[in-house]
Amino acid sequence: MLLGSTNAAQTYQSEDILIVQLLNQGRYAEAYTLLKKESLTSPATIFNLALCHYWVGNYADALLYLEKVGMMLPHHAGSTASNTDSFYKSLRDKQNQTNDHHQGITSKYASLFKEQVRDAVIRLKTDCWLKLENWTKVIEIATPIAFKNYHNIADALQIAKNKLSLS
Repeated sequence: MLLGSTNAAQTYQSEDILIVQLLNQGRYAEAYTLLKKESLTSPATIFNLALCHYWVGNYADALLYLEKVGMMLPHHAGSTASNTDSFYKSLRDKQNQTNDHHQGITSKYASLFKEQVRDAVIRLKTDCWLKLENWTKVIEIATPIAFKNYHNIADALQIAKNKLSLS
């Protein structure tokens, strides 16, 4: 074992956690300062950069980062809990009604919960397309996960369908 290697790993993990704390506190400028120093090889770093761009209204840039994250994640990540775990299902159903996809993620979270990260990417993309008023893209992006009953997905699909029916 190399001298100091544990400290380097702990420092990286601490910075990862600090970035998420800053994002979740609405301190996007400080988080961005740290994120700019990170390598763009981590889905968490790229997702967190997308959050910064989304927050200031740079939806096109946020979408570019989200595309990168999406390409890094497996398409069928698998579920983190058994479908027979009713308590987990209750927790998931309640959580799906929140905007937890607007919160930062750590590298550890991204490696352990790939399905949730993939869904967060889709949910944030949906929000971006909604802000850009591209109703067709909203429907295209959101429809595949509509069955998961995410609040923002259901709302976005309803808005997009209504706008398209009026035009």
